[in-house]
Amino acid sequence: MPKPILDRVTITGADDSISPEDLLGLTVDYPFVEWGILVSKKQEGSSRFPSEDWIKRLVEIKRGQPNPHPSMRLSMHVCGRWVRQLMMGDGREFSMFLAGKWCAFERIQLNFHAEPHQTVPAIDIWGGWNQDCFKGAQYIVQFDGVNEHMLHLLKNAGFDAVPLFDLSGGAGVLPEEWPKPVGNYCGYAGGLSPDNLEEQLERISQVCGGGPIWIDTETRVRSDHDRQFDLGLVRDFLEAARPWAGYECPRCGAKMQEDVVWCGLCGKPFCYACGSPPEGICGACGEKLAKETAGDNNE
Repeated sequence: MPKPILDRVTITGADDSISPEDLLGLTVDYPFVEWGILVSKKQEGSSRFPSEDWIKRLVEIKRGQPNPHPSMRLSMHVCGRWVRQLMMGDGREFSMFLAGKWCAFERIQLNFHAEPHQTVPAIDIWGGWNQDCFKGAQYIVQFDGVNEHMLHLLKNAGFDAVPLFDLSGGAGVLPEEWPKPVGNYCGYAGGLSPDNLEEQLERISQVCGGGPIWIDTETRVRSDHDRQFDLGLVRDFLEAARPWAGYECPRCGAKMQEDVVWCGLCGKPFCYACGSPPEGICGACGEKLAKETAGDNNE
């Protein structure tokens, strides 16, 4: 059996071709999945870019109105002029879009698409993003051969930033070889599909060691000439990834695959390898758990 190296698998591009509720069953079956939601001022409502109403409904599902699903992992993948504004220290327009949505997304990815972006010094980035909606999230920076310096810029500005290797710039093309990791945590994307995932994860595991890492797919889970977010292909991809997926206990670092307990308050997994949480305290967020807020995942 493969050694678990994936702490999550990001599926990007869910849009109005499906209902947000369609993601619920897959989240239950594959609790390691993270849904990457593409946002763009110009492309809202087009293929891969859901409408704002669709996103609001997804946020309602995440928050529990009317059916709570706190363990659903969400990342927001930002494109276009909002990225250009953010890297110039101007977060005003994007923060208005985030209003009422931001706390549902644990991570924010900045998509550069292998195009050079102008930036301001780190102190100006911090000043322009000094609003609640930008705090607490992890920021993902595309390593595309052009914008690697953005990672260090965000780190210097005081943000939690991690790299995503995507040398195709979002075009869904397999690289000739996978890069070695940068830092303690990074992601890999570019051309991954249900058909090649086992082979490619073997290749990735040879360079990344024991992980943890994440992977991301977008283009290869679409059909009907890119018009359809294909739930069948998504399920095939997640099933292929399952043997490689594990969960790292936030307290002791133990890798878990079975009998994962999910905190209904913070949505994070924790284990009992390092001892049961005292008095029902979540080992991930430290909050006291009511009996009904934690459940076993018996995959």
